[in-house]
Amino acid sequence: MEKEFDIILGKIYLLYYKAKIYLGEAHLIQTPKGYLEKFDIDMPFKCDLDILDYLVGRRTSTYSTLSNKCWILFVLEITKILSYRESFGIGKLYNKILNRNIDTDIQLECFRPILQLIDNKCQTGIVNKLMFLRDKHYAHTDAEVEQLTSQLFPTYNEAWDMMFVIEQFLRDIYGQKDSDVDLEINRHFHGYLREFRRTYEYFKTIQDPIEKMLLRNRFDNEKSQAYFESQE
Repeated sequence: MEKEFDIILGKIYLLYYKAKIYLGEAHLIQTPKGYLEKFDIDMPFKCDLDILDYLVGRRTSTYSTLSNKCWILFVLEITKILSYRESFGIGKLYNKILNRNIDTDIQLECFRPILQLIDNKCQTGIVNKLMFLRDKHYAHTDAEVEQLTSQLFPTYNEAWDMMFVIEQFLRDIYGQKDSDVDLEINRHFHGYLREFRRTYEYFKTIQDPIEKMLLRNRFDNEKSQAYFESQE
């Protein structure tokens, strides 16, 4: 029975790790500045971070589409473990241990913060928002999706706060088994940062007068001119 516990825990870890990568991708691509500042990461090339954030998040449709797709994948993956009913739900694993359907020495106290998130039925609760998005938003047509407002979406900060609770749970439960767990994701994003540099350099030399005007209207003349004349 301990083997069954290890299999379920391993699946929970993999689902969490995939979800964390998707959330990181969605956040980084939507707002490079917001992601890098939140996690105190230095950009590996010299740039004006405000301008880069604008070019990637607002002026490059491919990035916006990719960010939205990564967010959807995040929702679909993370909701698999925030449940009492899903096969690999943390709540379901808790009940199995509580009812002695799985033989393990794991202390149940580490489940409490996760269960508080799952049990919170308030409409503004993060898990409730994610479940609603999964069941009512992403399972319907585009026309119905357009009727939903941004109030249904948790902020990135709300999502990360929830993820840190799950991450602490994983560290605690693996710690009881005297095992380390790899939860680092930033090494997966080096390719995006290289592409951001290409985007930053491309807009610097673009000949489209509308794009130049939009950037100058977005930032003051000194900032935009410094960008167009920079040699980095």
